[in-house]
Amino acid sequence: MSENYDRVHQIQALISEKLFVEVDSPDTDLFETGTLDSAALIELLLGLEERFGFILSLAELELDDIRTIRKIAGLVAQTTAASSEVQR
Repeated sequence: MSENYDRVHQIQALISEKLFVEVDSPDTDLFETGTLDSAALIELLLGLEERFGFILSLAELELDDIRTIRKIAGLVAQTTAASSEVQR
């Protein structure tokens, strides 16, 4: 299976664990469905940082980057790749 597929499932599991919500589709809008509000967003961001081992810059974060699980997976991929480049 692809890395992105695995990442999507890890993020779905993280949302379930941290927010106690099941999100069926990786393309579900997390804001429109009420899954993410300000408190849930902070909890999710902390969980992402912990699970994937990076720190997100809130100043650079765009809401569209975290609107769906698929977009979050892309953000994680981009951020972890950038972190790997910096460490080289």
